[in-house]
Amino acid sequence: MPSRDAAVFELTVRSCMDELARVQQFAERTSGALGLDKEIAYWIELAVSESAINAMEHGNELDPAKCVTLRISSDGDTIEIIVEDQGCGFELSEVPDPTAGQNLLKPGGRGILIIQSFMDNVDVTPIEGGSRLRMVKRIKGDRIS
Repeated sequence: MPSRDAAVFELTVRSCMDELARVQQFAERTSGALGLDKEIAYWIELAVSESAINAMEHGNELDPAKCVTLRISSDGDTIEIIVEDQGCGFELSEVPDPTAGQNLLKPGGRGILIIQSFMDNVDVTPIEGGSRLRMVKRIKGDRIS
């Protein structure tokens, strides 16, 4: 069951794939600290990993001089995940639909679809020096809402 106390967890990593293990450990530790059940934890951890990969690859173009900041917070009723990069930004509406016929065999493009299918709210906003992906999931007790 999720903790009812407000909690905030943050991690900043360089934009290189060697940092993914740290991102995954961060997501797992945070899920554990929040007391999430296995199913919710799995989807939260997947959303964190996918969004970090996108921020590193597409946002920061794997430039190790640029960073990705991840922040996960919860008030017990919602989980908010914020991922910030130092890239040029993008519009969610411009991400190609990976289920469209011409995109089915392309190797990428499914991360955002996965994130949007689980999260209750997903938006992208420009910030000074980059972009912010904000994801929100409402939780009730130990069940997905």
